[in-house]
Amino acid sequence: MNYSVSSRKELTIMKIEEEVFDFRHGDAFRLAIDELVNKEKCKNLIIDFSHVKAIDSCGISSMLLAHQFSNQSDGLAVFVSLCKQIKDLLKLTNLNKQLYIFSSINEVITLIEPAMKSKRDARGKSQSPAYEVNDEANDDLNDDLDLMALPDLHEENLDEPMVESDEPNEQSDDLIDPLRENEPVLKKRGRPKKANL
Repeated sequence: MNYSVSSRKELTIMKIEEEVFDFRHGDAFRLAIDELVNKEKCKNLIIDFSHVKAIDSCGISSMLLAHQFSNQSDGLAVFVSLCKQIKDLLKLTNLNKQLYIFSSINEVITLIEPAMKSKRDARGKSQSPAYEVNDEANDDLNDDLDLMALPDLHEENLDEPMVESDEPNEQSDDLIDPLRENEPVLKKRGRPKKANL
């Protein structure tokens, strides 16, 4: 299989230089992706299909394999410049929702450039100084916490059982809305529930 590899803005671009990407190229493609991802540690790949005019099921499974290899190395495999036939096949197999597909390399770079810039800026900044733990300050804090007063709980009140009375609560009668007293009582619709015998 003929292909070329280049770098652009911290991304590795693999350009497939075959018009038909089929079973003849599956093994070579797998070895190339394996070498890029595992040996050369290229996490994020852009695979350019601008020369490819036709693909078969082996080519589609090779695309899935590239996607999986990149995911396993915490990266991405992005596919660009797919022809209409390849897009239609991916839609038919519903893989267009699983794979990262873009129209061009420039579109990908435009989308990820802000993220790469912030990553470079973060690397350029110096690390913030580590703070030392002052054991004396922690001891003073613990002493202050020991001096805090706990609420006075009488043990005799804790053992009293809670008693519910059947008498109406006087306070709840005061809270009844006088406007709601004259409202009719609405009955529930539907079949009555069967009693369990």
